[in-house]
Amino acid sequence: MKTTMKTITIILTLPILLFGLTNCGGAQGSNNMKELVQNPPFKIAEAYYQNWVAGVEKGGSGINVHINFSEIDPDVVIQNIYFKNHILEAKGNVNEPKQFVGHLNNDAKSDVVMDADPMKEAQNTPAEVFPFDLEGNEAVMGYWFNGKKNYYKISGLSEKNMIPYPQANPNQHE
Repeated sequence: MKTTMKTITIILTLPILLFGLTNCGGAQGSNNMKELVQNPPFKIAEAYYQNWVAGVEKGGSGINVHINFSEIDPDVVIQNIYFKNHILEAKGNVNEPKQFVGHLNNDAKSDVVMDADPMKEAQNTPAEVFPFDLEGNEAVMGYWFNGKKNYYKISGLSEKNMIPYPQANPNQHE
């Protein structure tokens, strides 16, 4: 009888123990903070952001974030720039392979549906939680290296003088 009770106790305790351990592992990733790399496979020569405004009505305005490298491993693939609670696509230049820029348009149209019908509003996708706590002059660069996504924090971005474009939105024809 004692061995039967012992067996029943083990059978009932084991699933509870496993469930508890599984939940502990899941809780660690729930804060959505990404781990930052301290020694990346590149050296940044200059990093800055620059406001711009189009000189025509409805031409828009925004911020461009520039990252220029003095050295970069050929296997590094720059993907995103995280800046001012926005995730920007990092765009490279074929003629200047060590320069990347992210465009943030201030007048981006909202895709949020506001309606008296809750079923229509249910189509809205919830906003993604921004994964970094950054100051105004900080950015994080997301990049791939050796098959792994990495993140590097850039502190002390300088702000350059605003560019007033007289004719159009500078990002339209890229």
